[in-house]
Amino acid sequence: MNILPVFCYALLGLSLFMTQCYFKYGFRIAFNFFLFAFLAATIKEGPVPVDRVLMKNPSMPYEFLPQHSSLLVNSALTIVGWVFTFYLGWYLADRIALRLKYWKNRIFPVLLLGLLVTASIGYSVEAAAIGMGWWHWTINDPRLSVFLIGVPFIVFETWMHFPAQYLLMPFFLIECSGLRRFGWVNIFFLIPFIHSVTTHAQPQSVRNSVEYAGLLALFLLAFVSPLRFDYSGVSLPKAQGRIKPRLIELLPMLVAITLIFILSFIDLITIQNPRLLISLLPICFLVLLSIPRIPLIFVILLNITCLLIFKKLAIFAALPVLLLAIFQLAGQLQFNKKDHSTS
Repeated sequence: MNILPVFCYALLGLSLFMTQCYFKYGFRIAFNFFLFAFLAATIKEGPVPVDRVLMKNPSMPYEFLPQHSSLLVNSALTIVGWVFTFYLGWYLADRIALRLKYWKNRIFPVLLLGLLVTASIGYSVEAAAIGMGWWHWTINDPRLSVFLIGVPFIVFETWMHFPAQYLLMPFFLIECSGLRRFGWVNIFFLIPFIHSVTTHAQPQSVRNSVEYAGLLALFLLAFVSPLRFDYSGVSLPKAQGRIKPRLIELLPMLVAITLIFILSFIDLITIQNPRLLISLLPICFLVLLSIPRIPLIFVILLNITCLLIFKKLAIFAALPVLLLAIFQLAGQLQFNKKDHSTS
């Protein structure tokens, strides 16, 4: 199976993301998001000549297998794929946060949930792509291998840290919060540069220390920071003709569900390895959590069932549900504390 159809699907999905983003957030936010998303993805994943100029590092810890497509198609796919992941991570995390009444509309909880979304996308995509022989990782990473199917643990680190630190975190702080009223807000552009510098630092433990220190800080900020999304001053377009706003809002959900079906087909029919379907469990649970009409107790019971069946291989699928449960419990404690203080 050639990689070109996957590239066409990613382009189609990206066009639907742009449409939904434009109607939901307006031209300014949509234009700025996708402009900087393509810039960040190109700097990281552009062809070798671009990498040499911008990153001074043409070597990558993975490589495409040449028999499936050309260098140009490979580079275009990785760039489009990252932008695709950036927005789908934002979209699903934002919808999951609708369940969090106390934390609703806060930036850092959405960012923390977004980490899990992008890592889950990476897990399912990498498992299928490696199984198809489209690309492979050139480094050996045995960490937590007993909990994973078909991918090294570095997949989670890359798909988790890169979207957050290169785009989502600085974009939310600069463009989507009340901080944009202050002139010093552009200092958050340093976040991706810090990540880039530490990526090439030796020993590698320097990069790991910075990334996990940032992850710990994000986890703490998710529970203590009151910073909220602020879209004041945004001019929204009006849906014309028969286009309904709710239909537009669900376009990325359609793309996400289609992605799960495509990857399931590849794992089950093309590769003929049913065990790879386990790699889809995390993103499946995140999609379920992003549909508020599905009761949380149903998702929890389904998650427990998967743990009983697949045991340690379903641990990563339990993390999103566990995090949401922690948010719910912490929110309830805050509500009770507030009511007690009022009394």
